[in-house]
Amino acid sequence: MRFGIDLSEHNGNVDMSKVKASGIDFAILRMAYGKNKTQIDKQFYNNYNKTLEYKIPIGVYIYSYAISKEDALQEAKLTLDLLKDIKIEYPVFIDMEDFDGYKKRNNVSNFTCVDICETFCKYIEENGYYVGIYANLDWLNNKINSNKLDRFDKWVAEWGRSCHYKKEYGMWQYSSKGIIPGINGNVDLNYALKDYPSIINNTKKNNNIYIVQNGDNLSKIAQKYNINWQKIYQWNKSVIGNDPNLIYEGQALVIKEE
Repeated sequence: MRFGIDLSEHNGNVDMSKVKASGIDFAILRMAYGKNKTQIDKQFYNNYNKTLEYKIPIGVYIYSYAISKEDALQEAKLTLDLLKDIKIEYPVFIDMEDFDGYKKRNNVSNFTCVDICETFCKYIEENGYYVGIYANLDWLNNKINSNKLDRFDKWVAEWGRSCHYKKEYGMWQYSSKGIIPGINGNVDLNYALKDYPSIINNTKKNNNIYIVQNGDNLSKIAQKYNINWQKIYQWNKSVIGNDPNLIYEGQALVIKEE
Protein backbone atom coordinates (compact mmCIF):
# COMPACT_ATOMS: atom_id res chain seq x y z
CA MET A 1 0.00 0.00 0.00
CA ARG A 2 1.30 3.43 -0.96
CA PHE A 3 0.41 6.87 0.42
CA GLY A 4 -0.41 9.77 -1.88
CA ILE A 5 -2.26 13.02 -2.48
CA ASP A 6 -4.32 14.53 -5.26
CA LEU A 7 -3.89 18.16 -6.27
CA SER A 8 -5.69 20.84 -8.25
CA GLU A 9 -5.59 24.61 -8.54
CA HIS A 10 -7.67 24.74 -5.34
CA ASN A 11 -4.54 23.74 -3.41
CA GLY A 12 -2.70 26.84 -4.62
CA ASN A 13 1.04 27.01 -5.23
CA VAL A 14 2.53 23.90 -3.64
CA ASP A 15 6.06 23.63 -2.24
CA MET A 16 6.84 20.23 -3.70
CA SER A 17 10.20 19.92 -1.96
CA LYS A 18 8.40 19.85 1.40
CA VAL A 19 5.77 17.47 0.04
CA LYS A 20 8.51 15.12 -1.10
CA ALA A 21 10.26 15.30 2.28
CA SER A 22 6.98 14.43 4.04
CA GLY A 23 7.09 10.92 2.58
CA ILE A 24 4.43 11.15 -0.13
CA ASP A 25 4.70 8.19 -2.55
CA PHE A 26 2.64 9.58 -5.43
CA ALA A 27 0.49 12.50 -6.60
CA ILE A 28 -2.62 12.48 -8.78
CA LEU A 29 -2.95 15.83 -10.58
CA ARG A 30 -6.07 17.38 -12.03
CA MET A 31 -5.55 18.19 -15.69
CA ALA A 32 -8.83 19.87 -16.54
CA TYR A 33 -12.52 20.19 -15.72
CA GLY A 34 -14.47 19.74 -18.93
CA LYS A 35 -13.80 19.41 -22.64
CA ASN A 36 -12.32 22.80 -23.59
CA LYS A 37 -8.77 24.08 -23.37
CA THR A 38 -10.07 27.06 -21.39
CA GLN A 39 -10.86 24.54 -18.65
CA ILE A 40 -7.31 23.29 -18.12
CA ASP A 41 -6.46 23.38 -14.42
CA LYS A 42 -4.51 26.60 -13.78
CA GLN A 43 -1.90 24.80 -11.67
CA PHE A 44 -1.62 21.63 -13.73
CA TYR A 45 1.63 22.36 -15.55
CA ASN A 46 3.17 23.97 -12.47
CA ASN A 47 2.21 20.97 -10.35
CA TYR A 48 3.40 18.56 -13.01
CA ASN A 49 6.81 20.17 -13.51
CA LYS A 50 7.53 20.39 -9.79
CA THR A 51 6.28 16.88 -9.08
CA LEU A 52 8.47 15.57 -11.87
CA GLU A 53 11.44 17.57 -10.59
CA TYR A 54 11.19 15.91 -7.18
CA LYS A 55 10.66 12.47 -8.73
CA ILE A 56 7.22 11.86 -7.26
CA PRO A 57 5.30 9.34 -9.41
CA ILE A 58 2.39 11.03 -11.16
CA GLY A 59 -1.16 10.12 -12.16
CA VAL A 60 -3.77 12.44 -13.62
CA TYR A 61 -7.51 13.02 -13.65
CA ILE A 62 -10.09 15.13 -15.41
CA TYR A 63 -13.25 16.33 -13.67
CA SER A 64 -16.02 15.42 -16.07
CA TYR A 65 -18.73 17.89 -17.03
CA ALA A 66 -19.93 15.57 -19.78
CA ILE A 67 -23.69 15.21 -20.14
CA SER A 68 -23.50 12.92 -23.19
CA LYS A 69 -21.22 10.35 -24.82
CA GLU A 70 -20.20 13.03 -27.32
CA ASP A 71 -19.05 15.30 -24.51
CA ALA A 72 -17.15 12.40 -22.92
CA LEU A 73 -15.31 11.76 -26.17
CA GLN A 74 -14.29 15.43 -26.36
CA GLU A 75 -13.02 15.28 -22.79
CA ALA A 76 -11.03 12.16 -23.65
CA LYS A 77 -9.51 13.89 -26.68
CA LEU A 78 -8.50 16.89 -24.56
CA THR A 79 -6.97 14.50 -22.02
CA LEU A 80 -4.90 12.78 -24.71
CA ASP A 81 -3.75 16.13 -26.05
CA LEU A 82 -2.50 17.08 -22.59
CA LEU A 83 -0.89 13.68 -22.07
CA LYS A 84 1.22 13.69 -25.21
CA ASP A 85 4.13 15.62 -23.70
CA ILE A 86 4.11 14.31 -20.13
CA LYS A 87 5.22 11.21 -18.27
CA ILE A 88 2.92 9.38 -15.87
CA GLU A 89 3.31 6.23 -13.78
CA TYR A 90 -0.22 6.07 -12.35
CA PRO A 91 -3.54 5.80 -14.20
CA VAL A 92 -5.60 8.37 -16.05
CA PHE A 93 -8.88 8.81 -14.12
CA ILE A 94 -12.22 10.29 -15.06
CA ASP A 95 -13.72 12.05 -12.02
CA MET A 96 -17.45 11.26 -11.96
CA GLU A 97 -19.30 13.33 -9.40
CA ASP A 98 -21.63 16.32 -9.40
CA PHE A 99 -20.12 18.74 -6.93
CA ASP A 100 -21.99 21.79 -8.27
CA GLY A 101 -25.16 20.02 -9.42
CA TYR A 102 -24.45 20.52 -13.14
CA LYS A 103 -25.41 16.97 -14.13
CA LYS A 104 -28.56 17.11 -12.01
CA ARG A 105 -29.66 20.40 -13.59
CA ASN A 106 -29.21 18.82 -17.03
CA ASN A 107 -31.16 15.69 -16.08
CA VAL A 108 -28.27 13.32 -16.78
CA SER A 109 -29.54 9.80 -16.13
CA ASN A 110 -27.59 6.99 -14.50
CA PHE A 111 -27.55 5.18 -17.83
CA THR A 112 -25.94 8.20 -19.47
CA CYS A 113 -23.38 8.46 -16.66
CA VAL A 114 -22.38 4.85 -17.32
CA ASP A 115 -22.10 5.60 -21.05
CA ILE A 116 -19.95 8.66 -20.29
CA CYS A 117 -17.54 6.59 -18.20
CA GLU A 118 -17.37 3.79 -20.74
CA THR A 119 -16.82 6.16 -23.68
CA PHE A 120 -14.03 8.04 -21.90
CA CYS A 121 -12.30 4.95 -20.54
CA LYS A 122 -12.39 2.95 -23.75
CA TYR A 123 -10.98 5.86 -25.78
CA ILE A 124 -8.13 6.48 -23.34
CA GLU A 125 -7.39 2.76 -23.10
CA GLU A 126 -7.41 2.31 -26.88
CA ASN A 127 -4.71 4.96 -27.04
CA GLY A 128 -2.38 3.02 -24.77
CA TYR A 129 -3.06 4.37 -21.27
CA TYR A 130 -4.14 2.65 -18.07
CA VAL A 131 -7.48 4.17 -17.13
CA GLY A 132 -9.78 4.27 -14.11
CA ILE A 133 -12.88 5.90 -12.62
CA TYR A 134 -13.03 8.14 -9.54
CA ALA A 135 -16.31 8.54 -7.66
CA ASN A 136 -17.70 8.56 -4.16
CA LEU A 137 -19.28 5.46 -2.66
CA ASP A 138 -22.85 6.56 -3.43
CA TRP A 139 -22.08 7.13 -7.10
CA LEU A 140 -20.23 3.83 -7.42
CA ASN A 141 -23.01 1.88 -5.74
CA ASN A 142 -26.07 3.63 -7.13
CA LYS A 143 -25.34 5.71 -10.23
CA ILE A 144 -22.54 4.00 -12.18
CA ASN A 145 -22.81 0.45 -10.85
CA SER A 146 -22.67 -1.43 -14.14
CA ASN A 147 -20.93 -4.53 -15.42
CA LYS A 148 -19.89 -2.39 -18.39
CA LEU A 149 -17.50 -0.60 -16.04
CA ASP A 150 -16.38 -3.48 -13.81
CA ARG A 151 -13.15 -4.06 -15.72
CA PHE A 152 -11.93 -0.48 -15.20
CA ASP A 153 -10.05 0.31 -11.99
CA LYS A 154 -11.92 2.30 -9.36
CA TRP A 155 -10.67 5.12 -7.17
CA VAL A 156 -13.13 5.24 -4.28
CA ALA A 157 -13.82 8.41 -2.30
CA GLU A 158 -15.04 7.44 1.16
CA TRP A 159 -13.72 9.53 4.01
CA GLY A 160 -13.22 7.55 7.17
CA ARG A 161 -11.33 4.67 8.69
CA SER A 162 -12.40 1.99 6.20
CA CYS A 163 -13.63 1.61 2.64
CA HIS A 164 -16.94 -0.21 2.21
CA TYR A 165 -16.95 -0.59 -1.57
CA LYS A 166 -17.69 -4.25 -2.30
CA LYS A 167 -16.24 -4.53 -5.79
CA GLU A 168 -12.55 -4.43 -6.70
CA TYR A 169 -10.79 -1.09 -6.37
CA GLY A 170 -7.21 0.10 -6.69
CA MET A 171 -7.25 3.47 -4.93
CA TRP A 172 -8.99 4.80 -1.84
CA GLN A 173 -9.35 8.50 -1.04
CA TYR A 174 -9.83 8.30 2.71
CA SER A 175 -9.69 11.96 3.73
CA SER A 176 -10.25 15.47 2.37
CA LYS A 177 -8.68 17.14 5.39
CA GLY A 178 -5.07 16.04 5.23
CA ILE A 179 -2.31 18.34 6.44
CA ILE A 180 0.91 18.00 4.45
CA PRO A 181 3.97 20.28 4.72
CA GLY A 182 4.25 22.51 1.65
CA ILE A 183 0.49 22.68 1.04
CA ASN A 184 -1.62 25.51 2.44
CA GLY A 185 -4.87 24.23 3.89
CA ASN A 186 -6.36 20.79 3.58
CA VAL A 187 -5.48 18.25 0.91
CA ASP A 188 -7.02 14.93 -0.17
CA LEU A 189 -5.21 11.83 1.12
CA ASN A 190 -5.15 8.50 -0.68
CA TYR A 191 -3.94 4.93 -0.51
CA ALA A 192 -2.97 3.00 -3.64
CA LEU A 193 -3.66 -0.67 -3.09
CA LYS A 194 -1.95 -1.68 -6.32
CA ASP A 195 1.63 -1.18 -7.45
CA TYR A 196 0.59 0.92 -10.42
CA PRO A 197 4.08 1.90 -11.63
CA SER A 198 5.02 -1.79 -11.95
CA ILE A 199 1.67 -2.76 -13.51
CA ILE A 200 1.82 0.03 -16.08
CA ASN A 201 5.49 -0.56 -16.86
CA ASN A 202 4.92 -4.28 -17.39
CA THR A 203 1.89 -3.61 -19.57
CA LYS A 204 3.87 -1.28 -21.80
CA LYS A 205 6.86 -3.62 -21.90
CA ASN A 206 4.96 -6.78 -22.75
CA ASN A 207 2.33 -5.39 -25.13
CA ASN A 208 2.33 -3.71 -28.51
CA ILE A 209 -0.40 -1.36 -29.68
CA TYR A 210 -1.50 -1.91 -33.28
CA ILE A 211 -3.55 0.77 -35.02
CA VAL A 212 -6.05 -0.75 -37.44
CA GLN A 213 -5.52 0.31 -41.05
CA ASN A 214 -8.01 0.59 -43.90
CA GLY A 215 -8.80 -2.90 -45.21
CA ASP A 216 -7.53 -4.70 -42.12
CA ASN A 217 -9.21 -7.66 -40.50
CA LEU A 218 -8.00 -9.79 -37.61
CA SER A 219 -6.59 -12.45 -39.94
CA LYS A 220 -4.42 -9.92 -41.78
CA ILE A 221 -3.19 -8.42 -38.52
CA ALA A 222 -2.46 -11.89 -37.12
CA GLN A 223 -0.29 -12.72 -40.14
CA LYS A 224 1.88 -9.68 -39.43
CA TYR A 225 2.64 -11.02 -35.95
CA ASN A 226 2.62 -14.71 -36.89
CA ILE A 227 -0.11 -15.54 -34.37
CA ASN A 228 -3.67 -16.82 -34.44
CA TRP A 229 -6.32 -14.14 -35.04
CA GLN A 230 -8.43 -15.63 -32.26
CA LYS A 231 -5.77 -14.65 -29.72
CA ILE A 232 -5.95 -11.04 -30.88
CA TYR A 233 -9.72 -11.20 -30.54
CA GLN A 234 -9.54 -12.58 -26.99
CA TRP A 235 -7.04 -9.92 -25.93
CA ASN A 236 -9.29 -7.18 -27.30
CA LYS A 237 -12.79 -8.62 -26.94
CA SER A 238 -13.84 -5.94 -24.48
CA VAL A 239 -12.92 -3.31 -27.07
CA ILE A 240 -14.11 -5.07 -30.23
CA GLY A 241 -17.35 -6.52 -28.87
CA ASN A 242 -19.08 -9.78 -29.75
CA ASP A 243 -18.37 -9.71 -33.49
CA PRO A 244 -14.65 -10.18 -34.34
CA ASN A 245 -15.30 -8.79 -37.83
CA LEU A 246 -16.31 -5.38 -36.50
CA ILE A 247 -13.00 -3.58 -36.25
CA TYR A 248 -12.53 -0.13 -37.70
CA GLU A 249 -9.77 2.05 -39.11
CA GLY A 250 -7.91 3.92 -36.37
CA GLN A 251 -8.88 1.48 -33.61
CA ALA A 252 -6.09 0.56 -31.16
CA LEU A 253 -5.61 -3.16 -30.48
CA VAL A 254 -3.31 -4.76 -27.92
CA ILE A 255 -0.90 -7.39 -29.27
CA LYS A 256 0.74 -9.32 -26.46
CA GLU A 257 4.24 -10.71 -26.65
CA GLU A 258 4.40 -14.44 -26.01
